[in-house]
Amino acid sequence: MKKQNWRLLKVGTICLFFTILFGCGYVFAPQGEYIDKRITTVYVQSFENKTSQAELENYIRTAFIDQFILSGRFKIVQNVESADAIIKGSILNINTSPLSYRANTLVAEERATMILEINFWEKESGKTIWSSKNVTGQVDYKMENNINMYPMTRKNAFIKLADDTAEKAFNLMMSGF
Repeated sequence: MKKQNWRLLKVGTICLFFTILFGCGYVFAPQGEYIDKRITTVYVQSFENKTSQAELENYIRTAFIDQFILSGRFKIVQNVESADAIIKGSILNINTSPLSYRANTLVAEERATMILEINFWEKESGKTIWSSKNVTGQVDYKMENNINMYPMTRKNAFIKLADDTAEKAFNLMMSGF
């Protein structure tokens, strides 16, 4: 009788765990279920850089390629002819603003904000799968004491900003928002 009560307690605990887990509204993030399963290959075009900051288009394109590869659902192709779908976008704006200063009036921390326009469409039909004219990302970062390091610090921050913004946009794409 004691063994049966122990087993019943285990089963009850497991049932309670799953009831709490799935009853609380928790769901796994969508991974593009609404996107046609025939779309397996994606070409990421170079982004148009409408800012005065060089190299941003390369950081963003690389970040999007990484997101699609990491998803495991899509294969990135090197030319538009072999793609089922295409990503195209523009970097509309990049802005840096100081958050804090050192005693010597040099900037100690900055915030970079980027705004993207992104279109994801099926190549064959031309049908838009997802688009947004205002995907915004931002990153805060510390500036080095040595002003000669400012360009490298900003570059690293812009790469992180590109990665974070591409991840945000990819998640929005896959969830259909």
